[in-house]
Amino acid sequence: MPGRIAVLGIRYTGGTLTTIPALASLTPPGGLLAHLASGAGWQTTFALVNTGTAAASATLNYYADDGTPLTLPVTSLETGATTSASTTTESLAPGTSVWLQSAASASGNLLTGSAQLATTGNISGYAIFRYNPNGQEAVVPIEGRNAAAYVIAFDNTNATTTGLAINAIPGTTILDPVAVPVIVRDDSGNTLTTGTIQLNPKGHTSFSLAQQFPSTAGIRGTIEFDAPTLWEISVLGIRSPRTLTFTSLPPLAR
Repeated sequence: MPGRIAVLGIRYTGGTLTTIPALASLTPPGGLLAHLASGAGWQTTFALVNTGTAAASATLNYYADDGTPLTLPVTSLETGATTSASTTTESLAPGTSVWLQSAASASGNLLTGSAQLATTGNISGYAIFRYNPNGQEAVVPIEGRNAAAYVIAFDNTNATTTGLAINAIPGTTILDPVAVPVIVRDDSGNTLTTGTIQLNPKGHTSFSLAQQFPSTAGIRGTIEFDAPTLWEISVLGIRSPRTLTFTSLPPLAR
């Protein structure tokens, strides 16, 4: 068996910490981000990296819950310039990175939705969700695997809650909503319930797992999201203990 390495980054911001995912050149470039939040204390920072050997462009498209373009204030952390747009395009030389941050007014409405990264080269990255009132952060990779299904392991015991987000992008010019099949299992693999999540094309939703599926309250288990034919989905889990801190839950591809 050939040798392997694994690497892990930790981001520490004055009392809180979160992991930083490693990006590999063999990871499919581009992809989806199941959730973004901007305003009312929340901010989302996108870190994009060109892991390839040639210059390439990257375009982030932002979508509201209903799938329509979502206009966000976006600041380049390199230049300090801020624009208000539903699309951001950047050019990256090999080995370079770009940092883009959206933080709408703390006193305004919370803007939520999802994002799609399109690129002409080997650009991938991640998003940092931050809740400024307590400084807590969680880092989520941009999903590029385009798997047939994703599974998230959850733990709702000891007053811990699990939040979930999902978005869906049609592979063709589909205009009708889609029903994403869901299977919820306990930690012994027994099916507790099944259902569907309704989404518009390029749409997004987020919810508390125990509220959406009451059978998950107070237990551990898994939730599976199956990608419908001709659709690409991405999912995100957030684990929040009673201390009101939080961290991301990585989806497992199946």
